[in-house]
Amino acid sequence: MSGESRREWKTSERDQDATKGWQVGTVLLVTLLIFTAFVWVTWKQLQAREWHLNPEGPSEPPALEQPEINLVNTGPFPLDTRAYDEKNAQAEQLHGYGWVDRDAGVVRMPIEWGIERVVGGARRDGGSP
Repeated sequence: MSGESRREWKTSERDQDATKGWQVGTVLLVTLLIFTAFVWVTWKQLQAREWHLNPEGPSEPPALEQPEINLVNTGPFPLDTRAYDEKNAQAEQLHGYGWVDRDAGVVRMPIEWGIERVVGGARRDGGSP
């Protein structure tokens, strides 16, 4: 440790030409004022254009839920359930009992029961094989 030299660290002097906080604030304020003026002028131009295109002012919108021609605002469509009704009727015929021909004595039985009878070897007239 005896051979080490001691150094002093010095900070550099402040730059006299450094930007000051009030200069940055002034630039931001001027920019904000220019932006605000631009927005105000644009808003006034849009209002003047709107008045030029429609001098009577905004019109009353049509009543909702009223059917109109060639517009989207139509009345509600009724739900079409024909496909569900047909599917349910077919399922009832497959899984339920009913008469096919009452005079001939032909009945309709659930398909599961019919498959079991055919696989089990039952005869058509109801007797055993």
